[in-house]
Amino acid sequence: MNKRQIIASLHKIANELDSHSLYQEANILTNLMQKLAKKHDDDDSIDEEKCPRCKGDAVDTDKNGKVIKCYDCEWPEEEDEDRDNEEPR
Repeated sequence: MNKRQIIASLHKIANELDSHSLYQEANILTNLMQKLAKKHDDDDSIDEEKCPRCKGDAVDTDKNGKVIKCYDCEWPEEEDEDRDNEEPR
């Protein structure tokens, strides 16, 4: 489900809450919609981030949406700390 669909669904629910005089609950959803709209303005999808290696979408991202780990191909490779400390042959 992309971000626009989620916001549209929340908008519909907020309007329904307003029609039943549940203004506080409707305002909570409105605030959530505003946060979603501001986050990743150029993004059309919440889960659009892809792995740079395998292009899979099973990824972890940092707070800015940058991919930091892929669970499909295990990018980036974990470096072996023992190898780093070995003396050259």
